[in-house]
Amino acid sequence: MKLKFSTYPFAYLTGVVMILSCIILITSCGTKHINRDARANIHLPVNQVEEQKDINNSKKLPSVIDMKDRHGNVTTYAQTETDEKGNSHISVQLGEVTVTAKLKNVPERFGKVDVDFIVSVPEELINKNWQLNLTPHLIKADNISDFEELVISGEDFKKIQQKQYADFDKYLSQIVPDSLFNEYFVKTGAFNRFISRYNRNELQRVFRDSMDHVGYSKYKARLNKRYEFFNNKMCRSRNWLWQKLSTSKTNERNIEFRRDTLALAALYTKRYEQIVNLIPQFHLLREFSPQYIRKKYRDEKYSIGFTNDYSPVSAADSAFIKKRFLKDKSIAENQKLIDNKHIAFADMVKYPRNDRARLDTVIYNKGKFEYYYKQEVMADEYSRRMKIYLDGYVQSVQDENFLLPHSDTLDYIVSSMVQFLDTTPRYMRKIIERKATSSLRANITFKTGKHDMDIELGDNRYELEKVQDMVDNLTMADVFEMDSISLVAGCSLEGNYRSNMSLSKKRAEEIQKYLSGLLSDIDGIGNMLKPYPKGEDWENLSMLIQDSVHSSNKQAILDIIAANTDPDDKETAIRQKYPAEYKEIRDRLYPLLRAVDFTFHVHRKGMVKDTIHTSEPDTIYAKAMEFMNKRRYSDTLPILSEYNDFNTAICLMSLGYDVAAYNILVNETETANREYLLAIVASRMGKVEEAVSRYLRSVELDPAKRWRGTLDPEINKLIKAYNLNNDDDE
Repeated sequence: MKLKFSTYPFAYLTGVVMILSCIILITSCGTKHINRDARANIHLPVNQVEEQKDINNSKKLPSVIDMKDRHGNVTTYAQTETDEKGNSHISVQLGEVTVTAKLKNVPERFGKVDVDFIVSVPEELINKNWQLNLTPHLIKADNISDFEELVISGEDFKKIQQKQYADFDKYLSQIVPDSLFNEYFVKTGAFNRFISRYNRNELQRVFRDSMDHVGYSKYKARLNKRYEFFNNKMCRSRNWLWQKLSTSKTNERNIEFRRDTLALAALYTKRYEQIVNLIPQFHLLREFSPQYIRKKYRDEKYSIGFTNDYSPVSAADSAFIKKRFLKDKSIAENQKLIDNKHIAFADMVKYPRNDRARLDTVIYNKGKFEYYYKQEVMADEYSRRMKIYLDGYVQSVQDENFLLPHSDTLDYIVSSMVQFLDTTPRYMRKIIERKATSSLRANITFKTGKHDMDIELGDNRYELEKVQDMVDNLTMADVFEMDSISLVAGCSLEGNYRSNMSLSKKRAEEIQKYLSGLLSDIDGIGNMLKPYPKGEDWENLSMLIQDSVHSSNKQAILDIIAANTDPDDKETAIRQKYPAEYKEIRDRLYPLLRAVDFTFHVHRKGMVKDTIHTSEPDTIYAKAMEFMNKRRYSDTLPILSEYNDFNTAICLMSLGYDVAAYNILVNETETANREYLLAIVASRMGKVEEAVSRYLRSVELDPAKRWRGTLDPEINKLIKAYNLNNDDDE
């Protein structure tokens, strides 16, 4: 049987096209592309508007409807309302209308400003495969600073991120920490056996050494006992020989026959010495000597004695020995893991976490996302007006990453107590005198007991240059003219009081001569310099001891100095009664007494009267106002505390010292600003009735305070609680 097949190429082609279309359709449905025009935005918080319900219409009817005719044409119909004149108007119901402002007045309190806003993310930027990183930026003047970021992740994106970190954690788990170094990288069995064997050998060595010393001690005792026996026998032999050669009977016989006993005794003594030196048993003294002992006991250690020098392995030795038992290959592999940790992190973690983010959340449901953001900002000279905007970027698991457009910019106008400052210029009364003086102390050194001037001795050149600089500063501005320069030379307390007075006089005259040459460009300088001797400077010594000597005898020494006695007796008394303190005073304080006090007497050129009364701007107060405008309240308060005026109260309010500010303000003249500030302070202190009364009085004096009251939270809560601005509502 013969079969015949028919082919339909067009049918096959149609099937292939349909399959491809299905694949494309499925793919497009599974992938959501990023809308690069979408953006996250910010807006100011607003109070929710209560929904007005139509009592007459219980059902919500659509305001716009579409109708099709039989030909498929669509016509849109809208609801209309008829006014009183019979005219029809289109009526459209809006589902939701949100009106937001882009400018907000915020108060500054205690040197800080709280700014808040709503971060709004549209639904089209919420996707399970995406992550949004949003950063608010604060603009103050030309400076831009970043707030903490917001991170919003989709469910699948977060799972992938967590898996990446789990993989990296597995990598980290392969790294052996230092606490487990010995367990993993030291051949502990071999190491411990080595330590045990070493300690055992060391203990055996000390034991053998101790037993050797025991044997040496026994040997030495036995030998000394033997030597003692022979030495005693030698002494007995020598005594016997002496008795034989010098018996009493021989002496008696020699005396009887009148023979020379002295010559005979010398003869016997000589014979005794000859026999003793000749025969060893009479002169050989046996002593214990290393030279004649066994060879093994001749070592120096036996002469020193036994010392227990047992030394087991110490911690330092153990660390050094441990290097011989390390698993070098494993250590190298572990170190490689440590060194490549940052590379592994970059490879494994494609989407790192933002540890600095304020919010890191996961969105599981679709819909619009909003976050209330509040940030405390320190007030400064640039915080009068601030701006905030938002930007960020999107990253997805499909690597479709891009930057988000900038959001709207919000403006914050900061209201602070500084706006109530009294900017009236302050003047201070000043008395200008015709004559003036200036003083300088120079430590000019002389050799002990000498008055010859040596410019190279010590710091003399530098000290005399200070004198010249003072003269130049007083005369070069063409304001003052020099009248005279008095110089009083003092000296330390060594030597006689009268001699020191004469010595200080000669030193002052020597300095006068030198300065006459140094300042020769000033006409009549020789007559202007007036040298005076001071002698021993007991007064300055008393102050130096009071300030720099720390001793229980300090007061007793000061009493000796204050006593009305001869100066030489004072020094002697201190030296004899308190020698330690006297040495310190002489070495450390005496050199400071060898100084010269200069007093420069000048008068103002062209001024005839002795005094002139004038007013000039108070620069210190102006500096405080500059600090206040820069919101540097802590720097301002020490200055304004001397004035205790209206502006001082504002500074105290800005730092939170409400009671002190209240006490100042109640004594100020009544003004709208004073009453308004007292209302704020009273509100803070819980004096509600007084706060309301003073606020209403401030409005009475200055109606603009109604508007200002809505900016300060202390007043605004009173306005709302007591409906104080009801006139505005009408």
